[in-house]
Amino acid sequence: MPWFLPLFVFGLFAWIFYEAVEKYAEKKNSPFWVKAIFFIRWLPPVQLLLMLIVRLNALIQRDMTHIEIAQYMGPGEFSLSDLRLMLTGNGGVECIALVIVVFTLFSGHLPSIANARSNLRQSFRNRMMMFTGLALLLFSTTLFPESAYYSPSTFPLNPIGAVPSLHTLVPLLLFGGLTMFGGEIFAVSTLFFAGDNFQTLAHRARNKVLVLASTTIVWISMTAEIDDDWLGKIPEIGLLLPLILMLHLGVCLATIIQPAVRIESELNHGEGRSWGMLVLAAIMALLVLVLTPLHLNEIGIFGTGFGSYVYGFWIAAVAVSVMLLVQFLPALGFDAAPRPEIWWMKMTLMSSPIVLCLFTPFALFLIPAIWLALPWSSLTPWFIERDVTSPSYSFVLYPVLFITIMCALLPLSLDEPFLASLWFGWIPGAMASIGLTLHITQSDNDSEQILEEE
Repeated sequence: MPWFLPLFVFGLFAWIFYEAVEKYAEKKNSPFWVKAIFFIRWLPPVQLLLMLIVRLNALIQRDMTHIEIAQYMGPGEFSLSDLRLMLTGNGGVECIALVIVVFTLFSGHLPSIANARSNLRQSFRNRMMMFTGLALLLFSTTLFPESAYYSPSTFPLNPIGAVPSLHTLVPLLLFGGLTMFGGEIFAVSTLFFAGDNFQTLAHRARNKVLVLASTTIVWISMTAEIDDDWLGKIPEIGLLLPLILMLHLGVCLATIIQPAVRIESELNHGEGRSWGMLVLAAIMALLVLVLTPLHLNEIGIFGTGFGSYVYGFWIAAVAVSVMLLVQFLPALGFDAAPRPEIWWMKMTLMSSPIVLCLFTPFALFLIPAIWLALPWSSLTPWFIERDVTSPSYSFVLYPVLFITIMCALLPLSLDEPFLASLWFGWIPGAMASIGLTLHITQSDNDSEQILEEE
């Protein structure tokens, strides 16, 4: 069915804009639009279920015209042990994707928000659909490679390899968990001031993402073939590229983006706001433009000449340029955030490696610089704007500045700078969020104490 995969891509694309389509359908309030909305919502999970049914039927019948059966099983009788191929082969990706989309559709019924208003739960589900649809769409060429869904002109007469072992499920499970719980954090982050129930959900989701992120970094460190130029072969190593990109999204959302919801809401009108934005843009651009070429040079993928510097500066310049261009979005009405300009800068810079990896997999190496640049999006307004009480320099600014410098320089002196950046790069973001949260809590306590004394 040559239309099947294009229709699946259409379904994921429709999920990204589902909220707008749903609002339009509610205005029309006709039977056609009710059915259309239902179709759009359930198209991806139904298609994934059909993929799995076709795959299972081929496995039970030992259909030698199915590429995976010919590669791993060969002719013979079906046994229950053969079902392992459903999980460890291409069917494993389809299973995880099905779990992700079903979890997304029922996310409005999560226990933490079950008592929230129905319109908030519906908005939460729609934002989850946007995140999930975008993630699966951007990673579709890796998760659903064309070679897994066509019939070659010739099939092997005998199996050419053993059925993959169950340990291949580890990256799939990590990817699925990071996608689901990262989507929760994204959805909560876009629903500012939605209520205490959503903050409870955000707290639980952050903890789950941080545990999964730590496990992912340990797994990558243990399985990477460090002596075999594994970084240069990342595009060829199955799910490693989407897993690292989803790790990047999860860490940014958990340590910087979601905590910034309350942090930025405590800012005032913004006396000196324009100057603060200029300083912030300069800091973030400088970190990305300088650290990315240095990091690529240390990794050595592009040799010992100026190739790494040219390539690194090019991808960094693209990311920074887009980050600056989105400053026009608040003026066009995309301003549903306490600090919409900062919000769009952070979201664009965070998303740039994922989007650029559609064109070059080595955009992956923007991640170390972005992890060190994003924390300053939360810090800078508090020290530049004049109508807020700045946090303690010795308790917040100097420690974050010191750890940022250390996390920038330390990986460059180690044998595996990229792995070292994954191990240490999240620390500045966590420190900045914790320091500012404590400062806000202390300020609130001081204000309450003053009111009580009066």
